[in-house]
Amino acid sequence: MEIKAAVAGKLKKGGDDTCLVVPVYEKEFPLRSAVLDPAHAAVFAALAGREAVTGKAQSTYYLPTPGAVCGGVLTLGLGKRAACDAETLRRAAGKAVRHFARHRVTHLVFDASAFPELPLDAFVEGLVLAQYDFEVYRKRPEDTPAPVKVASVTVVVADGGLAEAIEHNCGLAALIATGVNGARQLANTAANEMTPAALAEFAQGIAQQSACKCTVLDAKKMAKLGMNALLGVAKGADNEPKLIVLEYRHPKAVKTVAIAGKGVCFDSGGISIKPAQNMHEMKYDMSGAAAVLCAMMTIAWLRPRVNVIAVVPAVENKTGSRAQTPGDIVRAYNGKTIEVHNTDAEGRLILADAMAYTVDRHKPDMIVDLATLTGACVVALGHCCAGILGNNDALIDGLIKAGEATGDRLWKLPLWKDYKKQIEGTHADLCNIGPGRDAGAITAAAFLEHFVGDTPWAHLDIAGVAYGVKGVPHLNPKHATGFGVRLLTRWIMDLAAEK
Repeated sequence: MEIKAAVAGKLKKGGDDTCLVVPVYEKEFPLRSAVLDPAHAAVFAALAGREAVTGKAQSTYYLPTPGAVCGGVLTLGLGKRAACDAETLRRAAGKAVRHFARHRVTHLVFDASAFPELPLDAFVEGLVLAQYDFEVYRKRPEDTPAPVKVASVTVVVADGGLAEAIEHNCGLAALIATGVNGARQLANTAANEMTPAALAEFAQGIAQQSACKCTVLDAKKMAKLGMNALLGVAKGADNEPKLIVLEYRHPKAVKTVAIAGKGVCFDSGGISIKPAQNMHEMKYDMSGAAAVLCAMMTIAWLRPRVNVIAVVPAVENKTGSRAQTPGDIVRAYNGKTIEVHNTDAEGRLILADAMAYTVDRHKPDMIVDLATLTGACVVALGHCCAGILGNNDALIDGLIKAGEATGDRLWKLPLWKDYKKQIEGTHADLCNIGPGRDAGAITAAAFLEHFVGDTPWAHLDIAGVAYGVKGVPHLNPKHATGFGVRLLTRWIMDLAAEK
């Protein structure tokens, strides 16, 4: 998306495919715009008098204005001034997109000349996210024109000295949102195509187009390394598992961080099979992997002064004749033995080997994993935020801060010793599930902690926010959300900025 900033006096007249966006706080009238024609301003004053235009958050009104500076004018409601923040702009953009699509708008003029306080990058981010659609498999009828999307935005400013910073920040937001949409595309793709090999190919493509290095371990190499927890999950599938390692290095970096993403390309539950209802959604069980890979793609574009190691254990959890069975005991990469009481608790098994390997081979200063790990986290937190647990408060606090800034929100859950005892095994060191249904999200994290050693670590359970999120206008509930790309990118950029 092309982003420009300009003062009102230098703005060129646009065509009918151009829309002027005028922000308005609730009940703060008349409209404040350096571009709006006085006649059209009078129309909006009349509309406000009838409360057709209110300025309430996410409210919009589109007025066709052929022959004017722009072919249409849209008022963008921001709600009460004191409550307006970045998420307000993202969601307002999500609501506005339907008008842009209906009126076939390709260029926006956002008049921020009287609103220097607005986080304009959030509007651009919401716009890019809201315009995403998944159209890989649907054939468009011949008499239906291709959808039109906004391709460029001009921000009108009062001070031309702000233009460069605005263009940079808004361009950065568009780039990161594009990375989010990449993760959504991976997760939305059907499982018969988005196999472990396809994920590995995507990672190799990132490496070929950037300064990253990609290594892919196959089943034979993993067997030699003793990754039996990961391989056990993959036994019932015909498609071979892959362990994907993507490395980004900066010559001036002083920190190395690792990010791990659960990559179960389809999860039937294995022998502990899931109910048939909604099982088709289990193509989304690699959303953590998608987020990690596309965060790495974004990081490679931005080049921060931090070394980043991304690791993705990619498998399918199927029910073939060789499938792992409840009661099996496997020995993980770090030597710990695990009783598998439930084959549908597979994500922690593949992450166990992946993280133990990463900590051992790459010795990162900290490690973060993202996983659609437990339904228990959805029960606890719903679809508004992800759960976060870990062994280092500073790391957790930094991720929570990044989540608040980006809209990928996190909520901290406890990880006390009382929970850790619940995943001790009877015949092995560990059991892959806790007793009963109690504290399932926490006991899953307690299991994972055994595979990171003393390395500062945080676990993000994204099961409730990876797909199907409702009530967020810039995220279609029919699609994956790409949760984690913005969060990880912001967190890593914050680390790079630390002195």
